[in-house]
Amino acid sequence: MFSKTAHFKKSFAFLVFIFATLGLFAQMVPPAQTLPSSYTDKELKQFVKAVAEVIEIQEQSQLGMMKAIEDNNLSVERFNEMLMEGQTQGQENIDASEEELIAFTNSMNEVQMLQMQMQEKMMKAITDNGLEINQYQNIMQSYEVNEEV
Repeated sequence: MFSKTAHFKKSFAFLVFIFATLGLFAQMVPPAQTLPSSYTDKELKQFVKAVAEVIEIQEQSQLGMMKAIEDNNLSVERFNEMLMEGQTQGQENIDASEEELIAFTNSMNEVQMLQMQMQEKMMKAITDNGLEINQYQNIMQSYEVNEEV
């Protein structure tokens, strides 16, 4: 069984992944009906390579984000609690000591910076593999909704 800390670290990693992915792709996702249903072998090979690199970048970045939080003397578990509290009740209503709030703010700043760096690296990995960002997004969305892809 997983420990409570491992569970929260996985939850944090998933949460960061969602925010990063949404940030990277939020403005460019086309409607599903405009997606092609087939791609060339070359495009699919480029896509597979890019996905593998993107996943590696995400994993390494998530480790860096967890380290940044812990380096600010805050557990990942507590950071997640404060993050969720801030999102549901407003940041000014987070139940925390002054010391925790400073650690949370510092951690959040570092996490946001690391997220931006991760997005840049992910976009570079995609383009370095010969794909445009829109092309990568189209293939990803087709893969998710079309059994043929």
